Amino acid sequence: MSPMLRLHIFLTQVKSTTYVAKIPLRCMASISSSSSSSSSSSSSVPPAIFARGSGGRSSFSGVIATVFGSTGFLGRYVVNQLGRVGSQVIATWRGDELDARHLKPMGDLGQIIPFEIELRHHESLRKSMENSNVVINLLGKNYPTRYYSLYDVHVTASRTIAQIAKEVGVEHFIHVSSIGADKNSKSEFLRTKALGEEAVRDIFPSATIIRPCDIFGDEDNFINRACIIVKTFPFIPLVNEGRCKVQPVWCNDIAMVIRRASQDPEMFLGKTFELGGTKVYTIREFYEWILRETKLPNTFQDLPQRVAELMLFFAEKRIPILNPDPKYTRDHLIRETSDMIVTCKNGELTFADVDTVPHEFDSDIAKEVTKLYRRAGDASELYYR
Repeated sequence: MSPMLRLHIFLTQVKSTTYVAKIPLRCMASISSSSSSSSSSSSSVPPAIFARGSGGRSSFSGVIATVFGSTGFLGRYVVNQLGRVGSQVIATWRGDELDARHLKPMGDLGQIIPFEIELRHHESLRKSMENSNVVINLLGKNYPTRYYSLYDVHVTASRTIAQIAKEVGVEHFIHVSSIGADKNSKSEFLRTKALGEEAVRDIFPSATIIRPCDIFGDEDNFINRACIIVKTFPFIPLVNEGRCKVQPVWCNDIAMVIRRASQDPEMFLGKTFELGGTKVYTIREFYEWILRETKLPNTFQDLPQRVAELMLFFAEKRIPILNPDPKYTRDHLIRETSDMIVTCKNGELTFADVDTVPHEFDSDIAKEVTKLYRRAGDASELYYR
């Protein structure tokens, strides 16, 4: 065979492969189903039926997932989990297009697709979901801003996304809420999270709802927030002597469950999960761990809740340049006055029900986060061991 003929065959194969890779898996499923004698529609077939390859990032997992909140803390781990098994991910973003740039290497070439949306522009939401068989809603906000309140993000946006997903024929909806979500909570965050769950359930009864405990990881708002408080506050404010409990869980453990839910929807349909770590800590024990790992000098101060709320009234003010991203708000304080742990009061499932053991909090994973706040930075690692 001549070299020119070999080159022609090679280029033909490359072009055909590229063309197939750009065809959404839902379309591939409909093509294969129309060519077969089966009369069943492609939308009723589980994604695993159309999986191709050995299961790595260059395979097809059969999942096309639209991820809302992909540029956030948990979002990057969810996209990574989906991309590494060969899923096609539509990573939605708003604001700066560079916010989604770091997500593209998490999957094979062309499989991670950044897509600009605006929550109040329904047509952009529709276009982001029209070729997907799974939608994952990770949207969440810790404080209101000028354009979006907590209700707008947790309730209105969740209802809109679920409604449009239903209209375009999405088969599986995964909604991430929060542990302790309660319509009667004094915390606006927990109250709107509970209302968001209801809104999704009303439209998508088969939706999977995941309630994680406090999530820790490199870019978290749990360990980092506590370290900033220890480093910048003159004392560590405690309400109720810090007796309330938390159950930290690693971000990648949550992302792994979400990935499994997208690949095996039959196992997760209509179920609610409460996911927490292996050990429960009181608020005081958690801050003692922070002090021990960072070696920062600070003391505890027990405060009446009213006094602590007055102090945080000023600390939570969002001021450009000076305080663009408030780390400690009155809503955080309210959540710290109740136990944020797995209870399974209404028969919710846990890690054990999916044969998974979460990573421990007191491990190198969490300790890596505290390095940034030590007096000598990373250079002090040998000193602190």
